[in-house]
Parts: sequence; C-alpha cells; structure tokens
Amino acid sequence: MVIVIFGHVGSGKSTIAKELGKRLDAEVLNSDVVRKQLAGIEPTQRASDDFEKGIYTKEFTERVYSYLVDEALRLATSGKTVIVDATFRSERHRRMLEEACFKASIPVRFFYIDVPEYIIKQRLEEREKRGDVSDANWDVYLRMRDAFDPPVGAVRIDGNREVQEIVDEIIELLEGG
Repeated sequence: MVIVIFGHVGSGKSTIAKELGKRLDAEVLNSDVVRKQLAGIEPTQRASDDFEKGIYTKEFTERVYSYLVDEALRLATSGKTVIVDATFRSERHRRMLEEACFKASIPVRFFYIDVPEYIIKQRLEEREKRGDVSDANWDVYLRMRDAFDPPVGAVRIDGNREVQEIVDEIIELLEGG
C-alpha cells in the first residue's frame, strides 16, 4: 500500500508521516530529503534557492516526483507499506502516482493535511529558527499557495491537532472506519 501525506509547506506533513511510519512500520519517502539527495547535498544544508530556481526548478521537481513514484512502487511491490511525504501541489503529480499504483495493482490513499494559514506561518517561523531539512519559508508558502491545485479526491485531515490524534484518525480511515 502507498499512503500519501500531502499539503502546503508548514502543514505538519513530515511530522505526521514520520509518526505514521513508526506506527505502521512503513517506509517513509520525504520529498525534501529526496530532492537534496538527488542534488548531492546534505539534507540539513540550506539550498537557499528561491521558489522555482536551483533545485526547485520545474525540471528538478519532475525528477523528484519521478523518483518518489518509482521508489514507492519498488518498495510497495516488495510488500512494504510506503508513506510518501510531499506537497504534491500539482494535481498532475498526484495523478502520476495514482495511475502508476493502479497499473501495478497497489492500493493508494491520499490524505490532505489542512491547516489554517496563521498556524502555517507560526510553524514556518519556528522552523527557520531551529533549522530543518525543508528550505521553505513564509515567502515560499505564499508563492506555492497560489500555485496549489485543489486536493480533489483526497481525504481532508484537520492538521490543527495533536500529531497522535491525527495519526489515529488516518489509521482508523485506512482500516475502513
């Protein structure tokens, strides 16, 4: 099975995906880590590239999502549960993964983490102070927000709660509850 945890930068995707991965004994693919691995830089090294420049160009983003799809399929076909943690701001990238899973007869579920903008701003400010694998800041959020395709067909999850509560809800939904 492939589980997609997606949403805006600062929504808590990575925290949720990491905890969900522990609970389900699943492999977690984090797009920020993959992007930096493909670029040959350390995960915590700041790329300092502006929105859609450097390792954030559309071409490089295509490489990242192609890798995520290929790796998710490779792991899932070997019998592992896979969690893909990425913004998936483009509906095309979501469909790319969905179609690949369908062709391989692998179930896939999309969970959109929905968080109020003021919470995202707080989280991004905190992230900048402590350092993080993600290079996204408030300015990047504002630009991405305007380019984010609506999460059609995904399960909307209220991300303005404790992580354990969110993970419990996702597990219950996965179990058919």
